[in-house]
Amino acid sequence: MRARKDVFAEQHQEEIYWPSFTDMMAMMVLIMIFIAILAYVQSIYNAYDQSQIKQELHQVADVKKHISDLIEKQLEKNVGKDKVVRGPNNTISVEGNILFDTGSAEVSDKGKKVLNPLADALAEIIDEKDMSKYLYIILVEGHTDSVPYDNWSLSTERAVAVVKYLAKANPKLSRLPYAQYLAATGYSEYKPIAKGSSPAALQKNRRISFQIILDDNKWQNKLKNIVNQQ
Repeated sequence: MRARKDVFAEQHQEEIYWPSFTDMMAMMVLIMIFIAILAYVQSIYNAYDQSQIKQELHQVADVKKHISDLIEKQLEKNVGKDKVVRGPNNTISVEGNILFDTGSAEVSDKGKKVLNPLADALAEIIDEKDMSKYLYIILVEGHTDSVPYDNWSLSTERAVAVVKYLAKANPKLSRLPYAQYLAATGYSEYKPIAKGSSPAALQKNRRISFQIILDDNKWQNKLKNIVNQQ
């Protein structure tokens, strides 16, 4: 009788043990599935964040190129494609003899006709919030040739003269918030775009350039916010 009870007890213990082991295995499978789901969801978020970052960088590059394109097209309308040069960093240059007489830092009558429509175009660019929210400065650069002269003064004075005339041509550019986007600098003869001292090279190097400088803090902070949301 006792032997029968022992067998019954052993069977009863087995019935309790095996379901517990099965439940444990099922729980482990569920945990693994849950972890896999979390990893999959996280990968989706990471891919989304990376896509946002790429999109933001692409938009920033597009803004700079788009503004340079607008300036280039506006100048080409008035002076011809052969007188406008796109340089490194999407800098747009127009030959200086179009805007100034030789040795002068006063905008010529011919130059005024070129700058009048450009002033309106720049005001429209600044009005466009999708562009101006990234914009820091539209830098007007003065460049001279290498012929001995007071080239530092001449290049700087010409750049300042262009900024002043743009503000005169379109009064919007003479006050905030428009005026904060315009600046002038001179590089003398030290950033030539043509080598040599031939008349053609000297003519190309005498120029006014427009360089678009974006506000690094604005778009970099936006990228940081995207990253921090991960």
